[in-house]
Amino acid sequence: MPKTQPSQSKKKQKLTKKRKKSQELSNVYTSDDIGGLSNNGGGLGNNEMDCLEELASAQVAGTTTSSNNTASGTSNEINNTNSTINPTSNANAPSPRPQHPPPPGIQQIPNLRIELARHLQTETLSTFLLQSCPGLRMPTFERWLLDSKLEESDRFQSIINEWMDDPSSKLAHTSGKAKKKYGRAAMYRGDNAQQERENSRKEKDCKLLIAAEKRIPAQTAQNRDGGYVGSWIRCIDRDPVLPYQVMETDPSCDRLLKEINAAFLPTADSGDEESDQQQQHLQKAKENVRELCHRTTEACKELQLLEQRLGKYHKFAGWDTSSSTPADRAGKKKKRKRGGGSSGGGGNVHVEWHKEDTTSEMPHICSLIYVHKKRKSSRSSSTSANTGSGTEDNQGEDTSTNQNKPKPFVIKINASHYHKLRVKFDAVYKSSSDTSSMTNEQSTQAFHAILFATVIRYSSLSGGQQLNDWRGGGMQGAVHEGVFDCLSKWFGVGGPLSASGTECFASPFNSTLDRFFSAFPSPDIDGHFGSHGDFFFNPMSNLDFLRPAGGWYELNPPFSPGVMNKMAYRLGELVEISRKQELDVAFIVVIPTVRNIANRNSGDDRAKAKKKKKKKKNNRLNDHEDSSDNTNLMSTVHHAASQSFRQLINSPYCRSHIVLPAREHGYIEGGQHLRPTKYKDSQYSTSVIVLRSKSWKSTDDAGLFEKELREAFASRHAMEVNLRRERSIGKTV
Repeated sequence: MPKTQPSQSKKKQKLTKKRKKSQELSNVYTSDDIGGLSNNGGGLGNNEMDCLEELASAQVAGTTTSSNNTASGTSNEINNTNSTINPTSNANAPSPRPQHPPPPGIQQIPNLRIELARHLQTETLSTFLLQSCPGLRMPTFERWLLDSKLEESDRFQSIINEWMDDPSSKLAHTSGKAKKKYGRAAMYRGDNAQQERENSRKEKDCKLLIAAEKRIPAQTAQNRDGGYVGSWIRCIDRDPVLPYQVMETDPSCDRLLKEINAAFLPTADSGDEESDQQQQHLQKAKENVRELCHRTTEACKELQLLEQRLGKYHKFAGWDTSSSTPADRAGKKKKRKRGGGSSGGGGNVHVEWHKEDTTSEMPHICSLIYVHKKRKSSRSSSTSANTGSGTEDNQGEDTSTNQNKPKPFVIKINASHYHKLRVKFDAVYKSSSDTSSMTNEQSTQAFHAILFATVIRYSSLSGGQQLNDWRGGGMQGAVHEGVFDCLSKWFGVGGPLSASGTECFASPFNSTLDRFFSAFPSPDIDGHFGSHGDFFFNPMSNLDFLRPAGGWYELNPPFSPGVMNKMAYRLGELVEISRKQELDVAFIVVIPTVRNIANRNSGDDRAKAKKKKKKKKNNRLNDHEDSSDNTNLMSTVHHAASQSFRQLINSPYCRSHIVLPAREHGYIEGGQHLRPTKYKDSQYSTSVIVLRSKSWKSTDDAGLFEKELREAFASRHAMEVNLRRERSIGKTV
């Protein structure tokens, strides 16, 4: 021991000498850089000619930057200050390749049993609505689900803005206890029952926000500009798909009620009997909407209790991802034995490959098989220990255990999407410390678990019936790859395709560009595949949202009125910011065309429309009921989306409005990862609206762009069907 002490002291002395020398050298370099010379190519080590050439180049460039201290790590701060001083310097420069945000981590994979339970709850809710309201289809439930969830986030945003404007209003919710009304019936009685229900909901929202404020990262908590509200909303502990406390008086429920009435009442006559039927239908529709809201709230409570019992994150069988000590793990085992509860969603996801035919060399279908691991109870272990006399008893035990085994849950997806998401997963975690200490087998197991959870989550968002009979998923459709090539050609600022473009409404399955925004960003499931955030509530300011990629932004939102109205409002803010900052940014919006938008603006046109309805009353009675239901339902949806459509086409920055007729263009299926076909024809007209701070250079450019865009949007469904038919003929031959 005494020999090792002086050697350690000598090492410390050498380290201190090296630090002093490095500090002296850094001081010399910084003093030399006062004249604008950089460390690379200038300074004390070069001659006078090199210094003069560097000074001349600096004067020609007209830059007056400060010291470039790469050794001290301040280059990022200098770049930020230069970008704020001269925002137009890098406007036309090629944008760098977008970097993926930090991944959530392997330990934050959602519990697969909770995902399956949510999928079942959503399927039950959609089945209730479609069965109780004949004439409705799955897109109606999808629109209600998306709009109600967005309204929930808007409520949180309004409360946060109120607290930021008046901090004293926050103290009223942190101190003091609110008066409670016991029982569900108490919230529906009295003259001020509606107001009391809204107040109680606001109290619950405030409690969730106060609890979420403690989970905000320290960096975003210090900078309360830009994305502070978005990061706060992301930290709220709530269900990612179902609205936890929706009321029938919300705008989304009001639109749902109108759609139900439009499907129930295809014709509106003035007879007494029919007016009584209308009132009965209206009362029944209100009861159905109220019951749907109640069932949704109860489903959220059940999922919350299940999460408290099983845990929020998935536990893999065979390897431990927790960072607890052995003593803590032993204590948890004792608690589990005392409680006798089930395990928290353990088990791995296995994969099986299938071929469409024997002639193909590569498999086309991938089956994800999940069986949750059940912990043996104390009774079964004691009986198995006591038994053991005779082979007949053992055989009886084997049959009983086989009957009690959990059934596997199988999902079949296309092999192309399996490999696509594996590439995204590896790109996100290639430099992460979570996967560096894992084996290849563990990394593959983690990918299979998050892939299984992602398929279940997006099926739940589509109504929960997408895995059974492919119903739903139309809100997750995407444009062709050729459309992105066309947009990159006309609005790209240089560099590769993925560097200059951004998808604002995408998913890991239908995304084409590297930089995309989705519904479940980090730390949720989409963060494992490189999602950059939520378009509405992202943890960055509007200026930071525009600058990293620049170029152009493609917006193909879900065709839901609430989402489209909020998108139009946000686009107005982004275009104004790009104009003030002199950024050449283009927003390409792809939405359904609202029919007869001009006829609904004036009162005279409305009166003419009513007269036409009276003249065509007899003709409507002879038409088919399904066609009349569909037209009335779509007219109701178009009327709800007319506000956003009018706001976009009447914007002073609208440079082009291209209408694509129905059945002359197509999209990519929203459930493309589950279906054998990829493309589909569009049943309705589509509008492509270009918002840009700068106008076209010439009218010829606008015409050429429209021509190329129509070619890129051409439907590919017929070509795909012909190819599949030729393959089937080749099999028979």
